[in-house]
Parts: sequence; C-alpha cells; structure tokens
Amino acid sequence: MIISIPVIIALGVLLLLAVVTPLFSPFRRVKGLLNNEDTEEDSSAELPQVSIVLAEHDCSFYLQKVLPRYLSQDYPADRYQVVVVIDQSDTQSEDYLKILSEQYPQLYYTKLPDSSRYVSRKKLGLTLGLRAVRFDWVLIADVDCRPSSNGWLAAMARHATAERNMVIGMTPYEYDSPRYYRFEHLRTMLYHLHSAWSGQPFSTNQSVVMLRRSEFFEKKGFLGNLEFARAEYEFLVNKFGAEGKCGIAIEPESWLEQYEPTSEYWTMKRLYAIDALKGLQRATWFKTKFKTDLMLMHVYNVLTLIVMACGGVLAAVQYGAIPAELPAVIKAAVLQYDGLALAGGSALLWIISLIERCCIYSSVLEYFGSVGSLSAVIMEWGINLRNAVLRVRYMFADKTDFITHKL
Repeated sequence: MIISIPVIIALGVLLLLAVVTPLFSPFRRVKGLLNNEDTEEDSSAELPQVSIVLAEHDCSFYLQKVLPRYLSQDYPADRYQVVVVIDQSDTQSEDYLKILSEQYPQLYYTKLPDSSRYVSRKKLGLTLGLRAVRFDWVLIADVDCRPSSNGWLAAMARHATAERNMVIGMTPYEYDSPRYYRFEHLRTMLYHLHSAWSGQPFSTNQSVVMLRRSEFFEKKGFLGNLEFARAEYEFLVNKFGAEGKCGIAIEPESWLEQYEPTSEYWTMKRLYAIDALKGLQRATWFKTKFKTDLMLMHVYNVLTLIVMACGGVLAAVQYGAIPAELPAVIKAAVLQYDGLALAGGSALLWIISLIERCCIYSSVLEYFGSVGSLSAVIMEWGINLRNAVLRVRYMFADKTDFITHKL
C-alpha cells in the first residue's frame, strides 16, 4: 500500500496528540496521591481534641437525620464535642436539641440572631460556632452531610497533626444523585486535591474542612470576603490553607456523604462558585489548568473529526463516488490509498485515545465510587457547554443575590 508523505505526517501528528492529550487531566495528576503512602497517618498516635461545628441555617430538616451520627462517633467522648448553630426562631430544632443534649453531654447549641446585616448568615453562624467551641481543632461541615461510619471522626482527626493548620475532607454526593452531578463534583474536587497535595492549597468544592480556631480569629476569620453571600469553604481554604501545611483526607472512612442536591441547589452552588472566583487569590493558575485540559481534549477531537471527514471525501473522490475536476498537479499528489489511510487511521487513533483516557480515569473513578470511565469521558465532552450555559445565566442574574450588602 502506497501512502503519501503528507498523510503519514498528518497521522503522526494525530498519534502524538492521541497519546499526549489524555495525560492533561486531573484524573492523571491525582494518581500519585492515591498511591502515596504519606496519606496514611499513624493510627497509633493520640487523637487530638476536636470540636465539630454545624451551622444549620436554611436546612434544619436535615438535623434530625444526621446529628445522631455525629454524636455516636467511635471517639473518646471527652475529646470531642458537637456545636450546632440554629436560627433563633427555629423552636422545633431547639426542642430537639434540648432532648438530645440530655443524652449526649458533648452536644452544645447556640442561636443565630434573626437580624443580621452586611454579612452572610451562614458565615455569621460558623463564626458564632467557632467562638463557642472548647478545642483548637475545629471541624466545620454542612448539615446535609452525614458521616459514612462511626469511625469517620477518627479518620479525619488522624490528619490533624502538629505541623498542619488545615485538613481538607471529602463530601461526595450519595449514589442516587444524578450521574453528572457526581462526576462534575468529583472532577472539580480533583483539581483542588492536586493543588493541596502539591503544597499550594487553592480552594475546595467540598463541604467539610478542619482548621485551627486560634488561627481563624488571629487572621480575623472571614474578613476579606464578607461581601460574598456564600462559598464559605472556598474562602476558608484559600485564606487559611498554608503552603505545605494542609492535610488531605481521602480514605473512604473519612468521607461525609452529601444528600442528593436539588436542581436549584446544584445550579446556585455553581453560580456562587463562579462569583467567588473574583475574590479568591491565586485563581489564575487554577483556571488555566482547568481550561487547558478541556481545550486540548476538544482540539484533538475536532482535529480528528476533520481529518476523518477529509479522508472520507478524498476516498470518495478516488473511487469516483464524488465527481471532481482537480488540477493535474493535485491529482498527481493524490495516491490511491490516501483517503482510506486518513479516514481509517484517524478513526483508529481516536479509539486508542479514548481507551487510554478510560484507562487513566478508571482507577480514580473506582476509588471514589463515581461513574464508569466511558460515561465519565462522554460527560466530560459536554462540560464546556454546560459551563457556558452557567456563565450566561450568571451574566444575566441579579448580582445582589451573590452579595450581602443589599440596599
């Protein structure tokens, strides 16, 4: 079979892209983290004293579902406490907490005033909770997240060592949640995990974090992002996550399972995250990695489709399916098998790239119990479109929804 030099060069370029582009992915970057023995902490070390803060603003219906799990942890009762912050007008939650506090002495609750201006109620609730705690290590979580087991707190606390000032945890969505929600939630998390593992914690999209109370108040808490209505965890990691001092809890026993989000909750959380990027430091490098990974993937896919289409047209011309009057010099350069080589070769390389991507994704997806690798690759193709829709929605949204300083 005779194939022209330009066709060989084109297929060579596609081969290089087929091998290289799947490597630009958060799934490939975190493989070392999953295999890193340093993530396994010394289970024989004394567990630190920990305070858990739950601010249940706007989600009191979850409290009775999750609070018993927090209070029944396999952890020395004198070394941990649970502090719940409720709205002052929430008498139902208060009655429930009064009954429960008689059974669990490590439970304490405080109330959030009904009137608060110029600061988000969630951030104010977390700040009040941090003021009320007894221990320096404080674990902050959302009320719509439940511990995966009675050993959850111990698994998290093992990462709170003397040389660290923060621990980032995981809150994957429960399995019944829509597959795209689970996949996108995981994919974004992988960027944040890699940043923290590399010694430069940037942010998080999870709803659990551990930090030191003393440092929180020493650096004036949420000061610097009080105008933002939400994105509490993003700002905490961005402000307090010190270089080389941030631990990562990724073992399954340390996870909090987050209840299935509603469509409205999911959309608003994404919109708040878009808005919060304006207030996060070091956001440029994060956005560059995110966009580069997707751009290279799409460039390869589009380029391969173009080459396949050109090869198909060329093959049709060569075999007379499409009449064409070409100059003699072009006819002389077009050899008999170039069209088939372009179409078939590019299709084969695209399949090879797809298989490579699935192999890279599979171990990470299996570890985190997310979607299948082929489903993940297919959903990844549509991320840019979904993000564009969110960007348009954010563009036309009422910006006062994202700030606290409302007139």
